[in-house]
Amino acid sequence: MKAGSDIEKIDSGFAREVASASGADLFACYQCEKCTNGCPVTFAMDYGPHQIIRMLQLGLSEELAHANTPWVCASCETCFTRCPQQIEIPELMDHLKHRVLRQGEKPVEGVIAAFHEAFLDNIRRFGRINETVLITAFQLRSAKAGKGFDAKEAFRNLKLGLGMLKRGRLAFVPKKTGGKEAVRNLFEKKD
Repeated sequence: MKAGSDIEKIDSGFAREVASASGADLFACYQCEKCTNGCPVTFAMDYGPHQIIRMLQLGLSEELAHANTPWVCASCETCFTRCPQQIEIPELMDHLKHRVLRQGEKPVEGVIAAFHEAFLDNIRRFGRINETVLITAFQLRSAKAGKGFDAKEAFRNLKLGLGMLKRGRLAFVPKKTGGKEAVRNLFEKKD
């Protein structure tokens, strides 16, 4: 958060906790809407990024837990680039996703959450992405997330994967990477 923030002036324990944990200075936002106007995925969001910030400022934790906006956010950082106050909106959206998962609530966008968790687990385990493990984990998680097992999709993915294996574009065994400890440290800081 920026020095000299008005965080102490607003009496919302929820907003203070989120601002502190995410690093986003929620109270610097004056609702100019540049973040929302620049966002390439607002068409799929139930609330624009500026509205999410306002909901946080007002302490509307229940409404935020059921918003799809954090899950739909592509983390492209267009909002951050356009924000005259340089509010870390992508960090904020990421924090809101992890908050829902930590609290054990069912994410509004179950399939997106399934991919998100499979992706992060993959990085945590291998220090990099292994596509074979990632798609397998995603298929299993998305089936549990309410999508159900789609045999046609699984077969298409298997066929695609075999073609990629033949061409040397995929590997069954994850490649070793240096810096696995540094990656683990990143996850420990985030959790």
